[in-house]
Amino acid sequence: MRLITGGIAAAALVLLLTGCVAPAPAPTQTPVAEPTPVETAPAGPLMCGDLVADANLAAVMTGSDGVAPDPVRAIRPSDAFSAVELAAAGGLGCSWRVGAAPTTIYAGGDDLAYLSIDVLPGAAAQWQPAWAGDAPSDQTLAVGAIEASTAVGESGWQLTAPVGDAWVAMRLTASGLGTTGSRYDGISPEEMLSRLAGVAETTFAAVEGATAEQLAFPAAASQRQGDAVCNGGLDPQGIGMALGTTYTETEVEDPTTRAPQSFDAAVAAAARSYSCDYLNDTERGPHIAVVHGAGQFFDLLGQADVSTAFGPLDLSTVAGASGGDAAIVALVTDGPASPVLMRVGDSVYLIQSKDGAASVAEAVIAQIR
Repeated sequence: MRLITGGIAAAALVLLLTGCVAPAPAPTQTPVAEPTPVETAPAGPLMCGDLVADANLAAVMTGSDGVAPDPVRAIRPSDAFSAVELAAAGGLGCSWRVGAAPTTIYAGGDDLAYLSIDVLPGAAAQWQPAWAGDAPSDQTLAVGAIEASTAVGESGWQLTAPVGDAWVAMRLTASGLGTTGSRYDGISPEEMLSRLAGVAETTFAAVEGATAEQLAFPAAASQRQGDAVCNGGLDPQGIGMALGTTYTETEVEDPTTRAPQSFDAAVAAAARSYSCDYLNDTERGPHIAVVHGAGQFFDLLGQADVSTAFGPLDLSTVAGASGGDAAIVALVTDGPASPVLMRVGDSVYLIQSKDGAASVAEAVIAQIR
């Protein structure tokens, strides 16, 4: 056995007696990681801001001058009734304008353009390609894993596809395309479609990842239940009297009677809208379209650019008109006659006539009341 001797032993004894031993190391605490935030989907239905980023909007609508514009929310005036139809069908319609706001329904301008993105839930199984002129387009473009149909023409650039359970349609239009020149002169069709595809990536992802609740947009309070008939407010007798003539034939267009061949037809069928055309032996008279149950969406037409391209039509002197009835008439400087958009009760009407559209609108009210 080895002994501790002398000074070493004494030093050891002092340490023991005084308790001067090195303290045990303090226990260390391991930091607890914060839980990773779980992204939750928006509680309500998708909104237009969910479909496209502002930067993508500016990029797709930039003209050949290369200057990024500042798009604003607006409805193209000629799409006013279509906007009501889409809302009545339970769809989401989003549109933006660049350039000066039009002050007439047929106004143009080399800086004016509109981009629209429309979503019709539950219509993917009905999907059809975009139309190129008078025939379906055979051109396609891959947007991620989705093969989209595309078309180019004087009406603009189109891109459409079935996405999840919905039918999505996109269109970029510009004044002067193929005629006086537009803000996109000099940009190839391939480049413009590539821009649309860039927007579509975000749109498709939002729609494909949406829950059923996020695609449950408000729809018409009630829809037409029976056959499409041109009676009541649409009776040809009163329509003819308003224009000083007699119509001997009425053509009814009911989009619910066949499979849709276009996005617009699918929307009209979902909204259960229909139209009447009035004819006699010598002329083709007014065209009237109606969507029942859509009165709540008439206020959409107070938005830009409908608010600048249409003016109010005074119904205060019309016999039978109630306080809830309202009408607006398109402002024109020349060219085709002014169409009228009107709410009577819970229905919205589009009245087109080469003359006397306002008189026809009054006749519709008189026959309803």
